[in-house]
Amino acid sequence: MMFFDLKSRLTRRGLLLAAACGAILVPALASQQTPDEPAHTNFSGRWRMVKSQSDFAGFDMPDIIVQVIDQHDPTLNVHTIQTTRDKTTTADVSYFTDGTPSNNVISGRNAESKAFWDGADLVVRTKMKTSKGEDQVIEDRWQLSENKQTLTRTSHIETGHGQVDMKLVCERDNVGG
Repeated sequence: MMFFDLKSRLTRRGLLLAAACGAILVPALASQQTPDEPAHTNFSGRWRMVKSQSDFAGFDMPDIIVQVIDQHDPTLNVHTIQTTRDKTTTADVSYFTDGTPSNNVISGRNAESKAFWDGADLVVRTKMKTSKGEDQVIEDRWQLSENKQTLTRTSHIETGHGQVDMKLVCERDNVGG
């Protein structure tokens, strides 16, 4: 009986000591940040295409692209209005910047995307089918200029017929504030 009580006390003391150490060490470890890890870029804002700096690789260049981006990590929502000649289209997509897959409808087709950080850049990989039912992979790299006034998105698109690189350059549109 005495052995049981002594063992019980030692066990309780050991648990209390471990709990006390944990209460001190866990916050100390949690407050340490790696100095090499950059803060995530915030792309929120209203952006307007700069035609002279954009490259659509021989495809019809839209007359106007305006995007409204609302980012609250890990959620990033993009509303796009695009006008080409006399046709205006809109699109709404959402991504999760922590790598969680997101499903959207792009040009009337189902698409699955995964977004993740590569330093200060955001990379979005999207898998979908072309209008002819062929596999298509799009990798977009989002970069914000140092002064936060220019958003550049480079796209590498691959299908069974080949690959193409495109670039969309947008300036911050301060209309309305």
